[in-house]
Amino acid sequence: MEIFFELEDIEPISVGTSVALGTFDGLHIGHMEVLNRMKLVAKERNLSSFVYTFSNNPKEILTPDRVPPRIMDIEEKVQIFTRLDIDYLALLKIDKEHLAIEAEVFIEDLLVKRFNMKHLAVGYDFHFGNKGRGNVDLLIAGAKKYGYTYEIIEPIMKQDVRISSTLIRELLAQGKIVEANFYLGRKHFIKGTVVRSKGLGRKINFATANLRIKDNISTIKPGVYITETVLNGKTYRSVTNVGYNPTFEQEGIHLETHIVGVDRDLYDEVIEVHFLKRLRDEKKFNSIDELVEAMKKDYALMMAYFDK
Repeated sequence: MEIFFELEDIEPISVGTSVALGTFDGLHIGHMEVLNRMKLVAKERNLSSFVYTFSNNPKEILTPDRVPPRIMDIEEKVQIFTRLDIDYLALLKIDKEHLAIEAEVFIEDLLVKRFNMKHLAVGYDFHFGNKGRGNVDLLIAGAKKYGYTYEIIEPIMKQDVRISSTLIRELLAQGKIVEANFYLGRKHFIKGTVVRSKGLGRKINFATANLRIKDNISTIKPGVYITETVLNGKTYRSVTNVGYNPTFEQEGIHLETHIVGVDRDLYDEVIEVHFLKRLRDEKKFNSIDELVEAMKKDYALMMAYFDK
C-alpha cells in the first residue's frame, strides 16, 4: 500500500482507480460497507483501490471549540487499512488551504485528473470542498460530466440503530464495550508503546504493562475490563484497568494491563489491547490489601470468561 500524507505528494495516477471518500473514524460497519463496495468494483473492473481520508478532523479548522475525540489514532487507522489490502491511501492533514478548494475543482482536478477515478463509493452524508458545499448530489452530477460510475451508500442499520462514529463514541464513553464492538464489527483496541511506571503492580505480584493514552482519543469509560493483548503477533488473555489509579493517586489517564503468561519487562515494546467485556468501575481502595483482593477477583472472572 502506498500512503500519501500530503496532497502535493500525489502524482497523477496512470491506472484507473476505484475511490472511497470519507473521514472513516473508527472504521465501523458502515465505513466497511463503503470500502468493501469500492474494493469489489476495483476487482471486477481491474482498477486500483484508492482511499481518500484524513489524519485529523476537519472540525479542528471549522469548529475548533467543538471537535469530537477520535476513536482511533493514525497508526491504528493505517493498520486496519493495511489489513484491507488497499493500493493507495491518501491520509491527509486538513488545513485551511485544503478546505478552501472549491467542490467542483475537487472533483475535476483531484478525483478525475489526479486520482484517475473511474468509480466512486461514498457515504450518503459526505460533504467536501469550500464551506462544505460539495455533497453527493454534486458527485452524481460529476459522474454525468466526467463519465465515472458511483455508489452512494445509505445508512447501515443494526437492530434498528443507525451506525455512526458518534454512536461508537457514546458507547465507549458509557463503557458499553460489547455494544460498541457489535457496531464496530470488530474489537475496539488501543495500541501503543509500553512506558515505564512506578512498578507498583510488580510490588504486589500483579505486574502490568502500561500505556499512556494519547490526547484527543475517545477514551473508553474508566474501569476494569476483560481484554486480549497482542504482543509480537501472539494473543494473550489479559485484564485491563483504564483510569487514574486513585488508590495510588496517579496523574493522567493510563491503561494498565496484566497479561497472562508474560512475566517480563515490556518497556518500549508495542502492544495492542482489545476490549471484550467490562467488569467494574474504577475504585479507590482503603488499603493495598483491598486492592489486591479486588484484582484477584477480576483475574478469576477474566479466566472464567475465557474458559467458557
